[in-house]
Amino acid sequence: QAIPDVEYGIHRLRSQRLRERENVLYIPPQAKPTLQSSDDTLFPPMEKTLRLLAGSVQVILLLGDSGGGKSTFNLQLERTLWRAYKRGGAIPLHISLPAIDNPQQNMIAKQLQQLNFSDIQIQEFKQHRQFIVICDGYDESQLKRNIYTTNQLNQPGQWTAKMISSCRSQYLGSDYRARFQPTGDRYHRPTTELFQEAVIASFSRTQIEHYVEQFVQKTPLQAAIPTLPSWTVKEYTDKLNKIPKVIELVSNPFLLTLALRALPRVVLCKEKLSDIRLTRVGLYDHFIEEWLETNKMRLEASTLSIEAQGTLDEILDANFIQVSINYQKDLAAGIYRSKKEAQSFSIPLTRSGSQYQFLHRSILEYLYSRVMSDPAEASHISIHMEYGPTESVESILDHPLNQWSIVSEPSILQFLAERAKLEPLFKSRLLAAVEESKVDARVSRAAANAISILVRSGVWFNGADLCEIRIPGADIQGGQFDSADMEGADLSNVDMSKAWLRQANLSGTQMGGVQFGELPYLTVGARVGKYVFSSDGAVLAVSTVDSEISVYNTTTWTTIAEYTGGFAIDISPTTRELAKEGHDYDVEVGYILTGETRLVLKGHSKRIIHIAYSPSGSLIASASNDTTVRVCSTESGNSLHVLRDHTGYHG
Repeated sequence: QAIPDVEYGIHRLRSQRLRERENVLYIPPQAKPTLQSSDDTLFPPMEKTLRLLAGSVQVILLLGDSGGGKSTFNLQLERTLWRAYKRGGAIPLHISLPAIDNPQQNMIAKQLQQLNFSDIQIQEFKQHRQFIVICDGYDESQLKRNIYTTNQLNQPGQWTAKMISSCRSQYLGSDYRARFQPTGDRYHRPTTELFQEAVIASFSRTQIEHYVEQFVQKTPLQAAIPTLPSWTVKEYTDKLNKIPKVIELVSNPFLLTLALRALPRVVLCKEKLSDIRLTRVGLYDHFIEEWLETNKMRLEASTLSIEAQGTLDEILDANFIQVSINYQKDLAAGIYRSKKEAQSFSIPLTRSGSQYQFLHRSILEYLYSRVMSDPAEASHISIHMEYGPTESVESILDHPLNQWSIVSEPSILQFLAERAKLEPLFKSRLLAAVEESKVDARVSRAAANAISILVRSGVWFNGADLCEIRIPGADIQGGQFDSADMEGADLSNVDMSKAWLRQANLSGTQMGGVQFGELPYLTVGARVGKYVFSSDGAVLAVSTVDSEISVYNTTTWTTIAEYTGGFAIDISPTTRELAKEGHDYDVEVGYILTGETRLVLKGHSKRIIHIAYSPSGSLIASASNDTTVRVCSTESGNSLHVLRDHTGYHG
């Protein structure tokens, strides 16, 4: 049987994907090498990604904050790769992980099936073609495992592919690299040489200005809402700079888009720009209202069936905006309770084929935060009704705060923290939940959620009476609890990293699993001589005064190699080689994981006390008790310089 021409199918897919990305609003982002890197290490991630894909790297991890532009970058990368595609070359394949059923297994074939390739074509791809797989939304799929490994990429008889994977920084723990690094041997040990990461940085002022220019050009606001004024680039820039704290708020593309859509409506309602107070949650409030108002006008102007028109009239009579928001809240609550992504219906959604998703993950999180606290509902509730002496317990028990833990959802916590600052009633409800947990264990989940929100909103608990509160699993990082009385409290599994606890009374508390933010520690058999990290931070080598050397994987903190040698060690900044003191006062240079020696640098007559590579990795210097410093080539091993008569040791 003849195999259908796969190149025709590729051509069809290429044309479709390029059309979908025409005239999109895109500003090239900047990135830094790791989460810990400073802002002076920024680089253009597109250029670097293309270079890495042309080399030996198999997995690239793209991190960033919610709304930071990861998904937009992935789509632009796909467009760039499609534009450069040549017949027979590596095929770019964009995969929205939340839209794939169990992406941990056979995700490439599943995506190709969604793109209407036949089973025969898919088998042809698997046997004879290479892919560049762009996996978007690792965090949104609630994944915990290494999908490069579980999909058996680049294993015999399996798919040949390089992978880019994007994930929100807030979703990851300290050992996140193990979820993404490819494995290089039969023991499934991570191979760090095949892995790179990049972290999308916040927008600079210049990037914001360029984004505004493109927004004005490509997003005619007046066409969507005729009642709003049409602004120029200068008017937008002027408002962004003059409204208090807005420029700091709009540091990523999604928030900037929300702000640009909201500003004409906000400014229309205020006489003075200095009187405007915009928050992140406020931007989403305005966006949802504008979105619904636009769709309301569209529906009113549409020709509908008699049944549909009757339904619309009923919704209009009942307040279209609030009915729509309630519907979206119910959908968001259902998604969170089932821990599944939206697959159909609702507003505001985007469609890809037969799959429906919220326009942005943060909109789902915003809507779920409104399940917890809706400003429209709060305005109709009396605080005395809500927190009367006989009604408060049942009110808290039945409240969504007590139904589902949101402690591990930083974006939802942030929305609610801002809401607590704006809504005194909601803040009172949170405080009541914490207080009620002292006498009723049934509200402990609500109390844990509540105190996590309150701490994020800036509430101080210095000197507070928190005796016997029950907040298991709460996140009170950085909270102010100086002199607080927590006697008898249930603080099980609470994250207390960087919390202020001076003179706090913690007697009788349950503190099993409490986290104070301490980093892992290693126990070695003797006094440490020296320790050194590899340039990518993935490996740590430690020597002792007993001449024992241990090499650790910093993801798992397990020992991956052990050697005997002097305590002087260093790791090459450009290769995975370890330099250590060998026999007869030599310096041995070899691969850090196997110990196989590549070079032996001779010349010293006494013990070596220090070894150091040059930044380029081309030179290595060794200092000895023989009062000399020898500089050698790491390529040839030849001695290039000998510096004599050094009488002191400088570590």
